[in-house]
Amino acid sequence: MSDKNPPAGRGRPFPWRCVECRAKEVFPQPTDYTSTRKHDGREYTVHIPDLEIPTCRKCGERLFTVGIDDRIVAALRAQIGLLTPEVILKGRHQLEMTQQELADQLGIAKETISRWETGGMIQSRAMDNLLRLFFESEEVRRLLRERFVSAPRSPVNRVFPNIKSENYADRKFSLN
Repeated sequence: MSDKNPPAGRGRPFPWRCVECRAKEVFPQPTDYTSTRKHDGREYTVHIPDLEIPTCRKCGERLFTVGIDDRIVAALRAQIGLLTPEVILKGRHQLEMTQQELADQLGIAKETISRWETGGMIQSRAMDNLLRLFFESEEVRRLLRERFVSAPRSPVNRVFPNIKSENYADRKFSLN
């Protein structure tokens, strides 16, 4: 990508070219933005009174950048009352845990923790409640540790299921 045309929303000066009518008439326009978003099976109406959305002056097409999407998601998260990515990260750091350790105790994937902490995914209301309990209560952490973090499993031999040990020194193998 050349320096002449950096991606929209990344410090590129206005006007931008419209993706719909191709006119170089896209400028930031303060907008009283309202949208309905679905989360956890429920619909929420998100309202942001001062959202600046790049809009084409010729055809009216709006361009939603990553920054605008982030503001909309933050407004939805605030309306629902969910923990922010920063609060989740802070809670994990206060407990001096890695993402993997937190994921193991909650019984979820490490990548899920990463997505919550970076804002790439909004946690469900149920997981938000669990996170709040986990960060606040040693008893909850102890119970989850006992439930999900168990001793490492011994490897399973699927090639030779009748062999009880992993010692193959006395076995003869042949490619014939």
